[in-house]
Amino acid sequence: MAPPFFQTHHRACAVVLASSKGSRLFPMTTKDNPKHLLPVAGIPSIVRLLESLSPFSQIVITVAEDDTKTLPTLLGNNSNISSINNNPSSQQQSTGLFTLAANNNNSNNNNASTNTANKIYVVKLSEDCYGSVDVLRIVEETKLIDPETRIVVFPGDLVILKKNTGLLEPLIRPSSTEVACTAMLVDVLEQDEHGLPLKESAKSKKGGLSRDVEDIEYIALSIPQSGPCWDLNNRESVLPRIVFKKSKLTVEEDDMTGSTPKLVIPKTRLRGRNGKEEKLVIRTEWSDVHVYSLAPWVRQLIVARTKNLSSIQEDLLPLLISRQYRGKRATFGNSGLTSLTTMTNNNENDENNGSTKQQNSRLSKTVIDDEPYSVLAVFLPARTTLRVNTVSAYLFACKEAVANGGGSDVRMPNGSKRNGKFQTLTLEGSDLGSKINMKSSTVGKSCTLGDKCRLNNVVIMDDVIIGEQCSLQNTLIGFGAKIGNNCSLNDCQVGPGMEIPSGTKAKGEPFMVGDFMEDTTSIL
Repeated sequence: MAPPFFQTHHRACAVVLASSKGSRLFPMTTKDNPKHLLPVAGIPSIVRLLESLSPFSQIVITVAEDDTKTLPTLLGNNSNISSINNNPSSQQQSTGLFTLAANNNNSNNNNASTNTANKIYVVKLSEDCYGSVDVLRIVEETKLIDPETRIVVFPGDLVILKKNTGLLEPLIRPSSTEVACTAMLVDVLEQDEHGLPLKESAKSKKGGLSRDVEDIEYIALSIPQSGPCWDLNNRESVLPRIVFKKSKLTVEEDDMTGSTPKLVIPKTRLRGRNGKEEKLVIRTEWSDVHVYSLAPWVRQLIVARTKNLSSIQEDLLPLLISRQYRGKRATFGNSGLTSLTTMTNNNENDENNGSTKQQNSRLSKTVIDDEPYSVLAVFLPARTTLRVNTVSAYLFACKEAVANGGGSDVRMPNGSKRNGKFQTLTLEGSDLGSKINMKSSTVGKSCTLGDKCRLNNVVIMDDVIIGEQCSLQNTLIGFGAKIGNNCSLNDCQVGPGMEIPSGTKAKGEPFMVGDFMEDTTSIL
């Protein structure tokens, strides 16, 4: 028996994609510890994300088929979230719908979400589900979301550092029904003391976040010449239109011809809206954090066009951007329209035959016309939100979360000790030796640090033992790891359970169990 539709808010339902293990964070991430469960300032990142999604009363979370950790983490000490397996014949399928209760301030459970009145479903995906569009097709098959509802897609590793509900407003309530997609961009421009843009390689030295080259894109926005551009505090402002979006590597590739790389924007896209003049702004300092608000008819498109649509960022968004001036018919294509017509006719026949199940499964019967639509962008200031999908991004997110902690924006774990001046956080049960020098660092639960240790931009997970006189910088230490005396680690990642012998000196190395063959019985 299929679960009923959510009593979904007629505006939007949140869909959180949390099935990726996080290969760019290895060895900190494993099958049993996916990236969305890594703690940011002592609390799993997906829990922090859920706390930021209070405007949504309904949330669907998708996880990998073999994920056994996410649901217990979300449950905490409560039994108020339901899980549904993608296989309808599975004996594990549950059709109950539960409300996620709020934790009060006296709760000792730092992992459980604090949202109130959120209905949450956890959907397990099959192994052959590869891309984000494939995930959305499976969500459609579960019949959880009302067909007239807009969906807003979030990556499970997203951390929102400023709880201003205004930043979600244009995603939930677009200014017009002709808005097909709204993407969230973050301005990551960093400047030096002279006001000149910093190179990516120099940002981390200034306390910022350096992006990997594969994450940099050329993005062109069409912005109104007159009238207010979008502002968090001005609901009358106008969102810019995305007219071009392509990775820097693709744009600058010369195909071994020796020719000068060129950025080419079709002339047909250079037009204003409603006869008004607009200016074109092209930058590489806007970062796509993979948050997308999709109209109901785009949900139809995902189901109808099964070929060449696997990823939202790489397939769906470029398609919508390129066809937005031509209309929905051109976007669906002949095969997509044929598939859509077949689905609509079948649903009408089932409805006439009184089939309630099929009636509930139908998608919206939006008229497919040739009217143009819009693909818009909402861009946010730097350090408002970011993805925790690389080692540098994870360290940066932890530092910024601690820096913004203590107020209403970022919750600190119960029993923790925060030093705002040095941006440090020590969780309960940890024992720190004397003369510890610690900056921009987080120490997990039940850890032991020896005397005279120096930590700068370090994240230490729970149950870690570190010997005396160790120097750690820009380093991650996994759960249950042991570091011997007089170790010096710079830009390193120590995997869970790893033991580092005394006197080890390393820079830019990942350590995982099996790396060292020496006897480590007397490691400390």
